[in-house]
Amino acid sequence: MKNAAFDEFVKSQQADAHSDVNWNAIRDEWLRRLDELYGQIRTFLNDYVNAGEIHLELSPITLNEENIGIYTAPQLTLMIGRKQVRFQPIGTLLIGSRGRVDVIGTGVAEARLVLINKNFTRASDMIRITIDFAGKLPTPPKKDPSNIDQAWKIVTRPPERRFIELTQETLFRMIMEVANG
Repeated sequence: MKNAAFDEFVKSQQADAHSDVNWNAIRDEWLRRLDELYGQIRTFLNDYVNAGEIHLELSPITLNEENIGIYTAPQLTLMIGRKQVRFQPIGTLLIGSRGRVDVIGTGVAEARLVLINKNFTRASDMIRITIDFAGKLPTPPKKDPSNIDQAWKIVTRPPERRFIELTQETLFRMIMEVANG
């Protein structure tokens, strides 16, 4: 016995399996944006790096994302005295953002950077999904999400997640918080 809604779902999945999405281009754009983030961090820390007070190291890590597969991405590590702070990329295929980097200190403290619409200031800005339970799948937005201006932002902790612009001052605060646990 066939079900019309399920038939539509199965056909849509077949279409997705044969889509013209260029996953390599998506991965390459993510890696480019990651390099831009690390360049911005280097610029913010330049005086300390030049004085020999902070050491930066890039090392490869392996990521595995659905559709993209296994690939190598750079991880940035800061050495500040005996403290270590890692900028560990998580991936690009995430709900609501085009990328995430976890910032991990020597202890248990963590922070998070996300690549999102530059106009977003709160997590609630991301919730714009309407679901039609009348047997129809929601239609994707007409606007190409790759054309939306994206920016790296610091995500605050719950209960109310806010997105804070990444500036030299906010980076310094985040590093101190993560390094001091």
